[in-house]
Amino acid sequence: MPRFNPLHPAEGAVPPEQVRFVDLHVEPWGDNSKVRVHIRLTPFTKPPNLIATLTDAADHEVASILIVENIDFDLVFTMHIRPVDAQGPFELSA
Repeated sequence: MPRFNPLHPAEGAVPPEQVRFVDLHVEPWGDNSKVRVHIRLTPFTKPPNLIATLTDAADHEVASILIVENIDFDLVFTMHIRPVDAQGPFELSA
């Protein structure tokens, strides 16, 4: 998995304000209690902060995550849905 290296910047690395999602997709778990989020970012010159929020059908926040100074270009994380009786469909914003 490629990572940020300040001594050897990746080819095509961009400043924080130009970092973009190359891929973003979500895999729901069968029991509706969590989702797995896959993110691929453009290479960067400085580790960006990432914020992702999951909302339910009523637009209530059911999960969120803040990753400070992320060093991975490709990352996967699990978001646990709270409350357990939240109703889908769910929407991810990042």
